[in-house]
Amino acid sequence: MPLLLVLACARTLTPVEQPSAEPRTGRDDVLSALQPRLERNQLGGVLSTLLSSLSFALDAITPEGARRLSGELGYSDFKLELVDGTQVGGIFFECTDGPPGPKPLLMASFGLLQDRWGTESAKFHALYLKKPDERIGAHVLILDHPTGGSFYANNGHLSVGAYDDGRMWIEVARHLDSQMDLSGIHLLGVSMSGQTVVHALIEDDRLGARLFDSGMAVSIAPDFREAPGRQFADLPTRSGVENTWKPGLSEPPGRIFALGMQSAGLGLLVARLFVPSYRAVRPPAELEIDRKDLAVFFREAFEARITFLRTQSRANWNPDFSLDDLQAFMTTTRIAAVIDRVRTPLVLVSARDDPAVHRALFEEVVLSAGDNMWIAAHETLRGGHFGFHVSYGTNYLGNVARLMMMPEILENWNEALKRRSPPNRKENIPIR
Repeated sequence: MPLLLVLACARTLTPVEQPSAEPRTGRDDVLSALQPRLERNQLGGVLSTLLSSLSFALDAITPEGARRLSGELGYSDFKLELVDGTQVGGIFFECTDGPPGPKPLLMASFGLLQDRWGTESAKFHALYLKKPDERIGAHVLILDHPTGGSFYANNGHLSVGAYDDGRMWIEVARHLDSQMDLSGIHLLGVSMSGQTVVHALIEDDRLGARLFDSGMAVSIAPDFREAPGRQFADLPTRSGVENTWKPGLSEPPGRIFALGMQSAGLGLLVARLFVPSYRAVRPPAELEIDRKDLAVFFREAFEARITFLRTQSRANWNPDFSLDDLQAFMTTTRIAAVIDRVRTPLVLVSARDDPAVHRALFEEVVLSAGDNMWIAAHETLRGGHFGFHVSYGTNYLGNVARLMMMPEILENWNEALKRRSPPNRKENIPIR
C-alpha cells in the first residue's frame, strides 16, 4: 500500500539461525544477503516510502504516462481469461540477454490499488529492468493487483487477493509454462501481493502442480482486516451511512493522526491511479467516486467477488478458506494462520519503520512460522514500505531476488528440499 502514511516502531526481529553444527545451506546464504551491508542514509518510514514511490514514477502513475514511456519500457501487454471467466492483465518484459536456452520467469505484483501502470511497477522497472548491466536475468511478468481499476473494469468486482489471487497466479503460471521454455518460475509480491505469494506457494504444493520454485514477500500486509481494512474504516461516509469496515478491528496502536494521513493517501491513489486505470480499459467510460463513498464502494465491490466465487463450480477450492462472506474470507486467509504450511523456499522481509503496515503484524507472521526452515525471514531497521533502496541501495533487494532464482541456492536450501521429488512442470492438474 504505497503512499499510505503511518508511524511504526518496535524492536527488531531476529531470524532463527541454523545450529552451528549444520552445514551451510542456500537458506543461510539468503539470510546473509538479507543483512544490509551498507546504510546510505538515515531516512526511513514515511520519507523512504514517499521518495521510493515518487522518484521513479511521476511520469508513469497514469496509463497515459505509461504509454508515453512505452518505447523506453519495452513491454508487451498480457491478457488471460481464467477458467471461471475472470480477466487478468499485466505487462510482460522478455529477457533476451545471456546465452540461448531456458530462462527463469519472475511473476510480480505490488499490492493495493497497484496495477501495470502503478508507481511501484514503474519503480521496479527503473531499478531492476531498465539498465542492461543491472537487469534481473529473467522474464518478468507484472500483474495487475485485483484491487486495481483495470481488474474492476474487466470483471465488475474486486478481489482482496490472498488465496483467490494465488489461484489466479497458478492459472497464469500454468499457461505461461505451457507456452514458454522456462528454467523456473519465481514469485515476488509486495504489500497485499505478499499474501498472494504465500497462498500461491501453499496451494501450488497442495495441488501437486509444482509450478513455483521460490517466492519473496516484501513489506507484506498479512491481514486485510487490519491493513488496509483499518484505513478503509477511517474513511468518512455520508450522513447516516455506516462504515462497515469498522466492526471487528482491534484497537489502533496509537496511530490516529497517521491513519488520517493514510486515508488521504487512499483517496489520492483512487483519483490518480484507480480511476484512470479503469477508464483506460473501458474507454470512454466515466467513473467518479466521491471520497465519502470510497468505503462503501470498495466493500460492495469486494463482496461482489465473494458472491461471484460462490456461484462458480469450484470443487477443488480449498475449504479452509471461507466464501461465506467477505469478513469470513479475510479472517480465514490471514497469513499468520497458514504460514507454517509453506514448503517452497520463501523470503519474508519487512522494515521496522514500515509506515503502512504495523510491525506487530509481521512479528505475528514470523512467530507463527516458527522453525519452518523453508522460510528465510528478516526485519531491517529502515526501508519503509518497499523503500529499501533508499536506505540500503538498489542492489539490496535485487541481490536477494537473484539468489532466489539461482538453482544451486534452491537445491541446497536444506535437506528437505533435496529429498523433494523433481517437479513435473507440464503436469496438468485441474484447479476448478
